[in-house]
Amino acid sequence: MIRMVILLLRPLLRAVRWAPLAWASLASAAVVVLAALTRGAVVSCDAVVLARLSAGVLGATAGFGLVDPMAYDTLSTPVPRWVRMWLRTALSAGAALGAWGTTLALIVAFLPQGSPLLADDLALEAVTCVLTGLSGAAVAVRLRPRHGRAAALAGAAAQFALLSVTLFLTAELWLWPLQNDPQWPVAHRLWLVLLPLPAVCLALANRDAAARWRIGSVHRVDVGIRWVFPGRAL
Repeated sequence: MIRMVILLLRPLLRAVRWAPLAWASLASAAVVVLAALTRGAVVSCDAVVLARLSAGVLGATAGFGLVDPMAYDTLSTPVPRWVRMWLRTALSAGAALGAWGTTLALIVAFLPQGSPLLADDLALEAVTCVLTGLSGAAVAVRLRPRHGRAAALAGAAAQFALLSVTLFLTAELWLWPLQNDPQWPVAHRLWLVLLPLPAVCLALANRDAAARWRIGSVHRVDVGIRWVFPGRAL
């Protein structure tokens, strides 16, 4: 299995659609630089907002890396679908979080000296946002594997819909406080609770559907043979 993964890495690196994520990374960095040049520095409250915007955009565009043209034709490839999809997920998540880390480093560089920034809590938000975007894309790609970009866009739309819903939560469940808000520690305990949900969704969406289909097909054929020819089976 390890040998298969190593052999698969190079072709997957070429096959993954990196362009949307690359443009999103450049846009995130450009917005930070523009904000710093406009105001002379990035204050803490702006830094939190910029980091969150970057996480949302990068999470949405990371889903384009999950579009797998071979996903609906698993029987013709020796590599199981779940291996390809988890490798694509790892590559896309790693690239998105790496780009977000670069944006955060830019934000820190433009912060006035001595300005606090709770980077660990922001990283928790970023990981959850990226996994949410990937899980939405993974579900869309599983349901509509032949639709390619449309499936990835559907995943991005699902992510933004979920994030939009959080804007209407009550004060006790508010997930987007600023650093000086007393709700900050409570909100990030909620983020920690939410983190496993997209991971579970990814685990379900990245399963090898072909294996289950083959088993189901064999079972149905076996039942049919038993009904037509009693006493016989596959």
